[in-house]
Amino acid sequence: MISMAISSAECSTWLAVSLSIAVAVVAVNLLSIIIFVKNSNLRTRSMYLVINLTVADMFVGGISTISIIVLVFLRNDCEARNVSFTSIFKQEWQPILLVLVMIDIWLSLISEAGIAAISLDRMHATFRPFRHRNIKKWAYGVTIAGVWILTALILIPFPLIIRYGDWLQQQWQLLFPFYLWLSCCCLCLVVICVSYTSIALKFWCGTRPPSHGAANRQRKLTVTLFIMTIASLLLWLPYITLTFLSLNVIHSLSFPTFLRLKLYFILLYHTNSLVNPIIYTIRMPEFRRALLILFKRRQRENAVIPLQAR
Repeated sequence: MISMAISSAECSTWLAVSLSIAVAVVAVNLLSIIIFVKNSNLRTRSMYLVINLTVADMFVGGISTISIIVLVFLRNDCEARNVSFTSIFKQEWQPILLVLVMIDIWLSLISEAGIAAISLDRMHATFRPFRHRNIKKWAYGVTIAGVWILTALILIPFPLIIRYGDWLQQQWQLLFPFYLWLSCCCLCLVVICVSYTSIALKFWCGTRPPSHGAANRQRKLTVTLFIMTIASLLLWLPYITLTFLSLNVIHSLSFPTFLRLKLYFILLYHTNSLVNPIIYTIRMPEFRRALLILFKRRQRENAVIPLQAR
């Protein structure tokens, strides 16, 4: 199918918006990491996976957002000219494009696998609260390392595509990365749904846990992380759905319409990394208190400097 790409002016607008979101995501998540590092009461075992997700979100916002936008722009040259919908990988850009695909797939999977790991941790805390309290810190370290390493293993086929790309069918090069990524996303989605459905059934149908002390804090943390998970699903499911449809039935759309939808859902997908710290601030009094203390300390330091200069 041959159609016209979007104009350079519109392309520049998309680029400016995407870079603004990337800067905001990096700044907000970096601030969250500083708060977690500076406050020992927030560095509990239950929060290790949340801290890991914050680090992953910072990289998703800073690197993955820029990578996927550059991927789209390099592919279409940001010019109003004729382009073929199926010519995704141009020969001269193929190694660069595949590297960008690798970066985006790896970082996005780390974030999604981190959410799945949090859901499993919440399910274990709900069904086996006493065993959960006895989990050692190194177990969370192994889990976090496993998330990063296992998601990195997904990238093994990509160097083969780069090295032997001329020998492989172009259609396979186009579809394989997306189907692999979609399969991993679906697996994470199943884990998340099963975990939180089990937790909900436990609360509604099972024996009620104690409503005081550590049990009450764990239940509140579970609700907070459930809200965070729902927000994440609402933001990244549209992009996953569009990616799946683009491989099957979306060809009936004009190329500019498809490109605008893709760019919009990409930005929505990566805005997910901006939402989590906002939820922490609203739902976690300790996090909100630490944030206010950090800002008040900065204000006092800024007020002292002019006095000393005099």
